[in-house]
Amino acid sequence: MHPGLIQVMRDQVYTIYRAATGTDLPESEPSPSEAETPLEEVTRSFAELEAMARTIPLVSERVPPFSFTPPLDALIEGDDLVIEVAIPGIERKDVTVECKDEMVIVSGIRRHQCGAREPTYSHGEIPCGPFYRSFHVPFPIRDEPAVELDRGMLRVRLSSLPAIPRTEDQKHPTSQEQSPQEGRSEDQAENQTPGKQAGHIN
Repeated sequence: MHPGLIQVMRDQVYTIYRAATGTDLPESEPSPSEAETPLEEVTRSFAELEAMARTIPLVSERVPPFSFTPPLDALIEGDDLVIEVAIPGIERKDVTVECKDEMVIVSGIRRHQCGAREPTYSHGEIPCGPFYRSFHVPFPIRDEPAVELDRGMLRVRLSSLPAIPRTEDQKHPTSQEQSPQEGRSEDQAENQTPGKQAGHIN
């Protein structure tokens, strides 16, 4: 879990309370029992409150969505694959980029003006809270990606691997792969029928 998620959840509770009552949620010191509440119970209670707020149109309209899936583009630039994720209003420290197997995972949180001392929303559409996006990369990831965030656009640049050497069983070049200088012996030409050529489709 992102270290700032609990604070963002608390801010969302303030926003829901303010939208429902028109007043600020009274400040109070947590009791010892509340401090020991398991994280799973906290997130479950928050999810129930968020779902209940969405059933009341006058409240839901004044509470920004919590959690979202940012849009994504994948671009080919030379030998690189560049993944662009639109996350306006998010700082670099609140974004995590992970590479697992052939997946690139972008996650983080968007902080919003929904704290205890912020103005009441008249209308809320821009989401705050956690976001998550994953993308399958069609080649093994060689190195750590280059990551930059500029004007709300996160760019993840990946370099593709060089060609993987083939095993002896795979070294049967097609006519397109063989250069004029390579040549073949008559025995090789006779033994390799069209149906046995690599990559041939009947």
